[in-house]
Amino acid sequence: MIIEFSLGNFWSFHEIQTLHMQSAAIKSKFPKVDHENLFQIGEDFSLLKSKAIFGANGSGKSNLIRGFRSMIRIIRECIKDEQILQKEIVPFLFQKEAHHEPSFFQVAFIAEGVQYRYGFEADKTRIITEWLFGKPLASDKGSKIRERYYFKREGDEIKINEKEFREGLAFVPKTNQASPLYRENVLFLSLVNAFNGRIAKSIHHSFLKKINVSSGLEDPFNWIVLLNKLDQDKSFSKRLTHFLQSIDPKISRLDIVDVPKAEATSRISMVQEPSENRKAGYVVIYRSATDSKGNLKEVPLTLHAQEAEGTKKLATLSPFLFHTLDHGGLFVIDEFDARLHPNLSRKIIELFHSPNTNKRNAQLIFVSHDSNLLDARLLRRDQIAFTKKDSTGATELYALAEFKGVRNDSSFEKDYLMGKYNAIPHNLTALERAVENYVGNE
Repeated sequence: MIIEFSLGNFWSFHEIQTLHMQSAAIKSKFPKVDHENLFQIGEDFSLLKSKAIFGANGSGKSNLIRGFRSMIRIIRECIKDEQILQKEIVPFLFQKEAHHEPSFFQVAFIAEGVQYRYGFEADKTRIITEWLFGKPLASDKGSKIRERYYFKREGDEIKINEKEFREGLAFVPKTNQASPLYRENVLFLSLVNAFNGRIAKSIHHSFLKKINVSSGLEDPFNWIVLLNKLDQDKSFSKRLTHFLQSIDPKISRLDIVDVPKAEATSRISMVQEPSENRKAGYVVIYRSATDSKGNLKEVPLTLHAQEAEGTKKLATLSPFLFHTLDHGGLFVIDEFDARLHPNLSRKIIELFHSPNTNKRNAQLIFVSHDSNLLDARLLRRDQIAFTKKDSTGATELYALAEFKGVRNDSSFEKDYLMGKYNAIPHNLTALERAVENYVGNE
């Protein structure tokens, strides 16, 4: 379970900004929302099941999602890909001095009864600092357990807490003259995980198996995951069929059609390259229809080339959606509402809130422009965050719960669209003039 995520000097984020998943000491107008949208972990934490991020175009919402994705990729790939920092680290773009400073990533989360805080700073060539702190969750209300460090890293020097992180000792030089066993561009946590350190492996599992990040639009990786899942798991195929049928009853079934390797490079088929594990192919959805004589028949449509955009999006998101709800963890999605009917977007959020469909307290973080979701019957004030840019072009991240004077019976949507939360485009008049001038010159 994620408690918070912090990001600094990355794309449009300059100063460190934090997205909080811990609930605030507030009450909703609707008791059901307070009851269903939160879950308790021990005596310490009341966490949010979902967090919505709103803001003007270009305010940095997608860069927050990029931060999640880059942190996960660096943790996962740094051992085998020596260029991963070069690929993923992008310092704050609007200040020259920031280009020479490291990017900052930190996540606080709970795994196996321990509250961890893990993070690192890195530039495009090396890990500058890295740290892991933790403490067991309090078992008694009011008990105070201090956070302890597991390891701290400054460049090539790593200090290990032998009591808490003994598994890391084997990788630290015994003398000052000895060379480190790790590269400067490799995370120490990832190295210890590669050699099956128990704590490192538990933390890696939290990142690699329980956090899914999606752009929400046409991401080739999403299609590959969908194809593999359909090819390897027949129960998933049935589940996806029922899921799509609940939205469109005319869908009767779906299947994978294998294609030659030459066709596998065609974007229209949107296929995975053949491998030892599976052939190349694309997804076909069969729809029920009647011909001119009234006879019922099935019409095959390729999902990528011929189906509706909303159907494509739901199908490609379904592996991540099902996995997160089934196993717990976190689903982070950009452009959440793009190509989806407002009622459908709302229903997906409710899947995470409902104890019937979210039995493992999975969490959802999503970026949206759909102001219909700014509804007190759906979200608490601490479940709504906004982004805006300051005069230097840096993104600021803040929550609705931070605003004074916002009552439980306020119209979040109306106030948002009126600019009360400072998170809408402020140059619409200039946009109108630009269009008028362009039309006038035609």
